[in-house]
Amino acid sequence: MATGYDIRYSLLNDAKNMLYEKWNQEVNALRYDANSKQSVIGQLPASPTAAEIKALAEDLYEFVQRK
Repeated sequence: MATGYDIRYSLLNDAKNMLYEKWNQEVNALRYDANSKQSVIGQLPASPTAAEIKALAEDLYEFVQRK
């Protein structure tokens, strides 16, 4: 059985993966758009911060704790 630490670690990884997947989709969309228009990509969106990852992990943990 998973311990509380295992669950929190798993949720932290899930949150990181979710946010980075969203970020990668945004970056790929910008690259595709720039490539199709034969233009230069402007500023890329900021990658997820540790605070954003932690906040999402806490939200996920709250959801898991609800009965």
